[in-house]
Amino acid sequence: MKEKVLFICLIVLMLAGCSYSPVPQLNKNKNTEKNLSKEESQESMKTFLLIGVDSRGEEDSRADAVILARYFPEQQKLKLASIMRDSYVKIPGYKYGYNKINSAYYYGGSELLKKTIQENFDVKVDHVAVIDFKGFVKMVDLLAPDGVMVDVNQEIIDDMSIEASTGKNVLHGEEILKYVRFRHDDESDFGRVARQQEVLVQLKTGFINQISSFEGMVALPSIIEKGMSYLDTDFGMKTIMEMGSQVVFQSPDSVETLRIPVEGSYKDEIYPQSGAVLKMDYTKNKEALQEFFSR
Repeated sequence: MKEKVLFICLIVLMLAGCSYSPVPQLNKNKNTEKNLSKEESQESMKTFLLIGVDSRGEEDSRADAVILARYFPEQQKLKLASIMRDSYVKIPGYKYGYNKINSAYYYGGSELLKKTIQENFDVKVDHVAVIDFKGFVKMVDLLAPDGVMVDVNQEIIDDMSIEASTGKNVLHGEEILKYVRFRHDDESDFGRVARQQEVLVQLKTGFINQISSFEGMVALPSIIEKGMSYLDTDFGMKTIMEMGSQVVFQSPDSVETLRIPVEGSYKDEIYPQSGAVLKMDYTKNKEALQEFFSR
């Protein structure tokens, strides 16, 4: 079976500031602005669902990279929560009730996947972005034209036919795609999710470096426009351009990551309609995700 892993980074990495909306102010008193409650701050933030699909243009595909992203402007912190594709979840309206989370996109697109996430984890998704293999390769080269530094072992090189030597290598679009797709070792999908998150952080750094100059700021609109052409999103260029400048002045200093299911909260099971799945402790994982996005 073809291995699948893709994810969206443009919206969060290019427009970190766009993932929240300032709380409306009744006045401009500085003390009032500083005293915003934690609840108001949380309510103002937006959550992005970043979907990577196992396609090079085919109509039917599954969401085999599912990442929730939220930016915390006060702490200048970006949080990424990856939900593993084999997570066994309740899918609203699905005839068998439960299946792998990547099946939700196959049966009902991003809308059903959004509903599935809210049903299982009580996380409301505000915006969605989707990318496929071709778009991912182009996006990597757009955001990090100088390449991405990763540590490659011989097993990955041999299995994915990557043109590299063991150890640290600077890889570009097509090779990075192979790097994040690999899963034929003892870590399987767990290692692949870690590589997804690793590359996301590297892309953030590469992009911020690229636009942290006058020339970079001048080029920002054309970079955004080109990046948008690789994505299927539920909002347009105008929204992005209105918030785009915040990436320079409020770009994330740190990135925190979480993997769902969390350690010790799942077991391997096999079901006729699903095959091998990760059967989760739903309460423990819901609480872990809620806590992750609440601080």
